[in-house]
Amino acid sequence: MAETDNGANRGGAALLLWVVFINVGCVATLWPVLTPYARDLGAGGVGIGVVVGAIYATRIIIGPWIGRMGDRYGYRELLLFGNALYVLIALAYYFADSVVTLTAARMLHGIGSAIVLPMVMTVLGRHAVGKSGAAMARYNLAQWMGYAIGPLAGGALAAQFQPSAVFFALIPAGVISTFLVLGVDRKYTAAEESASTGEKKKPPKDARAQLLLGYNFIVAPSNLIIMSFFPLLADTRGYGPVITGALLAIAAFVTAAAQPVWGRIADEMSVKPLLVTGGIGAVLGMALLGGTEPVWVAAIAMLIAGFAIAGLVAGTATAAVDLGRSRGMGTYVSLFHSAGSLGQALMPLLYGAVLGVIGVDGLLIAVGVLVAMLSAAFVISASLLAPRDEPDPLSAPENR
Repeated sequence: MAETDNGANRGGAALLLWVVFINVGCVATLWPVLTPYARDLGAGGVGIGVVVGAIYATRIIIGPWIGRMGDRYGYRELLLFGNALYVLIALAYYFADSVVTLTAARMLHGIGSAIVLPMVMTVLGRHAVGKSGAAMARYNLAQWMGYAIGPLAGGALAAQFQPSAVFFALIPAGVISTFLVLGVDRKYTAAEESASTGEKKKPPKDARAQLLLGYNFIVAPSNLIIMSFFPLLADTRGYGPVITGALLAIAAFVTAAAQPVWGRIADEMSVKPLLVTGGIGAVLGMALLGGTEPVWVAAIAMLIAGFAIAGLVAGTATAAVDLGRSRGMGTYVSLFHSAGSLGQALMPLLYGAVLGVIGVDGLLIAVGVLVAMLSAAFVISASLLAPRDEPDPLSAPENR
């Protein structure tokens, strides 16, 4: 790993955390309007699923390639390109006038998305030896604060102007974040030493790593059911864009606020409590959200769901960073994101297909049950079935 002094580490980490917050916050302004906008352009249930999932399809294709490039050549130039691309992405969204062109804009968005967050997570993880949980807590805190503020801003912009005006929020995401990356010490984003020395890494798809990739395939799309499909239910209930944005923000604020606690638990104990609690909270929060209509009950449901999502994202991210140390951080973290992207690309299609059969309320409940069941299955299988001679991403810190 490239060595930098503590000041450079702290300064570089701070700047990159601001990149995460600004980038995610501006992107999250789209959530209250994206699926209703696609519907207004003529998209049905499956069409909405295609629009939502298109961004992740691109990430699947280029994500592993981006990770390998970062490990070999460094992460700075990739981050600069990925952030600057958001100016073009904003224009592509604004000029989309059909489901096809909106899908194309989402695919272009996938290129920037495949670069920015995975590469920031990689850089932070490389410099967090012994404190993976704390590093990922800060990363997730910045990310989910963006998710919290973005929907509020998006709902307000849509109410004040028009839905398409929200797309211009991506421009500051690109411009400001690009300048922040320029301020990061080059050594902090340098290539891994093993890439130049020829040191061999473990394969990124051994048994333990595959289990985590498979689990992330299921868990990563779980927040989509809230961010992308709940606005449809809120629309039928007459909540309006401002209240809808506020409800989405509640879940995101709780997810962000819970990160320091989950990070300490991951570093001092293990990630198992995070995943178990996340599964239980998911089914409870989704059941309340789908089964009850009053706004105040929906707010409570968002609190529970946000706490559950916090455990899931903190646990999986910490495990990915720990495994990435011996498998090429950029390579494995990009595979981790690509596995999640595959789920985020395919699951919205399934969501859209069953939407007309069980409704959005039934879909929320079904996804909560699925996450709870698979979280329990993953914890059990990772403990019992994986080879004992490999690092356990779920074990206590001294065994990782």
